[in-house]
Amino acid sequence: MKRTLFIFFAILSLIGIIAISGCKKKETYTVTFDANGGTGEMADQIFTEGEPRALTSNTFSYQEHTFKCWNTMKNGTGTSYDDRQRITVTSDMTLYAQWKKILTFVTVTFDANGGTGEMLPQQYIVGSPQVLRPNTFSKPDCHFVCWNTAADGSGTTYTDTQEITISNNLTLYALWANNVEPPDPQPGTGIRVTFVANGGNGYMPPQTYTAGVAHTLDANTFTWDNHVFLCWTTDSYGNGTAYADMEEITLEESIVVYAQWVAITGYAGTHAYVDLGFSDGTLWAVNNVGATSPVDNGDYFAWGETEPKETYSWGNYKYSAPGASNADPKLIKYSPSAYFGYNGFSDSLRVLLPEDDAVTANWGSNWRMPAEQEFRELLTCPHIWICTVGNAVNGIIFVGPNGNRIFFPGAGFRYDENAVDQDIYFIFGNYPSNSLYSGGDCRMMNDLLFYHYNIVTNPVIDIVCKINGQQRAVGTPVRAVFAQ
Repeated sequence: MKRTLFIFFAILSLIGIIAISGCKKKETYTVTFDANGGTGEMADQIFTEGEPRALTSNTFSYQEHTFKCWNTMKNGTGTSYDDRQRITVTSDMTLYAQWKKILTFVTVTFDANGGTGEMLPQQYIVGSPQVLRPNTFSKPDCHFVCWNTAADGSGTTYTDTQEITISNNLTLYALWANNVEPPDPQPGTGIRVTFVANGGNGYMPPQTYTAGVAHTLDANTFTWDNHVFLCWTTDSYGNGTAYADMEEITLEESIVVYAQWVAITGYAGTHAYVDLGFSDGTLWAVNNVGATSPVDNGDYFAWGETEPKETYSWGNYKYSAPGASNADPKLIKYSPSAYFGYNGFSDSLRVLLPEDDAVTANWGSNWRMPAEQEFRELLTCPHIWICTVGNAVNGIIFVGPNGNRIFFPGAGFRYDENAVDQDIYFIFGNYPSNSLYSGGDCRMMNDLLFYHYNIVTNPVIDIVCKINGQQRAVGTPVRAVFAQ
């Protein structure tokens, strides 16, 4: 009897264990759907442990895109699932919509506009930049100037082989200029200046001149969104002879002048900056501190001082003790070498503190003077020397990796009450970094130096653009960078 009862209770216990195990609650997991650039809303989907289920059908949308699949990674490198695929889920997860762009094609048609020859239409993908085909049209006794969306030149202008992005079909008309103007007996109409927007918009009628008689160039009326007009040059890239806006010039033959521009990609407060396309994301100010335009020199500052002065010398330098000179600067701050320090003073400061940075003090905490490395990066860019006939626009253009341009005026420097002797130069510029001279002499700071000698007054031709050392006590213009 006891044996029977034992077997009976053992069987009951086993049945209980099986029943309890069978009643264990299964886990549930949540699948969240992310539009990943698209729009719309999708509710989370709940999955039960071990039970396969079809994914909710996608309801997101993305303009000019079609849905491809879901993926466990935003960039599509994870596990992919088709729409409504039946899956088993083992943990909470997010599925990101993956999209394929719908390619829309448009056509650029080229019109000789009085010229001869044939050019095949060019196909573009909407939203994708592409270089225009080079012009192959010709016109007797004329040369090609540019393309324009209007036959009379009143539309949008594009240079030959310019990279453009379009969203609609486009017809471009060739614009021409005469190689030789026919003699004209009426004064003032024998020579012509033709104006080209060179990326900008608008139309300027040609201006007529009398040979050998001084005339003022018409004021620029071209515009270009997010760009500032700099000057005119006889070459579309920026080389050749340069002329300032409304400059008085004398001509002996007809010329074509191209507008030169500097780019603006954004603003921080009231100050414009340009992204030149550097990998580190450095954003350069368009103007010097204290300047109202890219060609304006702006204010001058001694290194580490935050206000301009009437005169600049070691005698009134903020970080020198009384009686200082270049031989004995008597430094009381930023003096890693006791040799130049006042009574043997030294510190470890080599980079300007924010309160001593002329840019930060005048423009705010997100702006500062450039670091030496940022100037070195700038020096890797192609550059163009600009010196207009009347010297009103004088300096250097740097062309960034993305094609955007920045201009540094040849503003020289100030010492005592005088400017550096400009007579021996066409172009001369000094722009300080925020650090002491890397050559070790703490009387000096690292700076961007560029100069182009005037070969008339100085027969030794020399062209320089490099990182150099300049005395800290002199007054120099300052260019800023924006730290996002």
